[in-house]
Amino acid sequence: MIIIDNVKYACHSCIKGHRSSQCNHSERTLLPVRRKGRPITQCAQCREQRLKHSVHQKCVCPRDPIALAPSKPIFKKATHTHVKGQRIKKETISTSRQRMAIEALLL
Repeated sequence: MIIIDNVKYACHSCIKGHRSSQCNHSERTLLPVRRKGRPITQCAQCREQRLKHSVHQKCVCPRDPIALAPSKPIFKKATHTHVKGQRIKKETISTSRQRMAIEALLL
């Protein structure tokens, strides 16, 4: 395994063959070696809330900080209605479970 700037790299065939720790193929295209286990899907705030309240819920925070607008709901489901031949897009919160998750985060 080749370490550059504290990031571990190995070639594609060694990663696929579960031999990334013994890879010394510097002539091949190197890929960063990912951490073991499942990737983290919750943000730090949701993880803290989960540990505090002993309730596991899906992270409902938007990934983009620009999307944090207080006037808009976090989860939106686009629906379309037709008014006099015009198509109007309106946004609504899609499920009650998502509404409950948002309210739990705001507490």
